[in-house]
Amino acid sequence: MSSRTTPVLSAVRGHALMAVAALLVALALPVGLTSFTANAATSSTSKPATTAAKKATATKKTPRQIARNLVTERYDWKVRQYKCLRALWARESGWRIHAGSPSAAYGIPQAYPGRKMGDGWRHSAKTQITWGLKYIKGRYGTPCAADSHQRASSWY
Repeated sequence: MSSRTTPVLSAVRGHALMAVAALLVALALPVGLTSFTANAATSSTSKPATTAAKKATATKKTPRQIARNLVTERYDWKVRQYKCLRALWARESGWRIHAGSPSAAYGIPQAYPGRKMGDGWRHSAKTQITWGLKYIKGRYGTPCAADSHQRASSWY
């Protein structure tokens, strides 16, 4: 053995011994205490914050999910209407919140001017979708009627 490999081997052996010791401690302690010993360096307040962050991430809805909920719950339209809306806004904006230009047609429904969608219009999918569905209902009655008009005339 050369002097170069000896420190490496001893380091590997040291890590292996630490892993075995940690395993033995984990097996010997009750389940509730193992998480405490493993997370001794973190404070007890960081765990709820992590859980809250996970919930916030898990409950954040995509624009399509927001639209589907509004179509079926607020407007009481059938799933067919959502499918028409999905196709319409896929052609108009690709369901992108920032599609277009703030000084021209903007957002998921391509409102012109964008500011008429109300507070939060630049960055809020819900604001844009809510405005777009209200516009469609008032002008065409349903998303399928708006989709049909857009296919025939290239605008809605």
